[in-house]
Amino acid sequence: MNKNRFLGIGLTFLIIAFIFIQPAYVGPGSKIAKAVLSSFWGLLFFIGLTITCLPMSIYQFVCGKREEQQLLKNPR
Repeated sequence: MNKNRFLGIGLTFLIIAFIFIQPAYVGPGSKIAKAVLSSFWGLLFFIGLTITCLPMSIYQFVCGKREEQQLLKNPR
């Protein structure tokens, strides 16, 4: 599959997703999060998202702090 076809399929999917998105997903406070986390699949999704994103976030934080220390140590 070439890149243009893959990009077209991805953009089509995003457009359809934005058209059919429910306004309740943008609700106030933590009511939506509580409703999602009360179901098994929602909890499983958020656990997977945390397992995936947390190490990347920690890595980026550590790299940023190291660069900050190097810049403070050797300013140009």
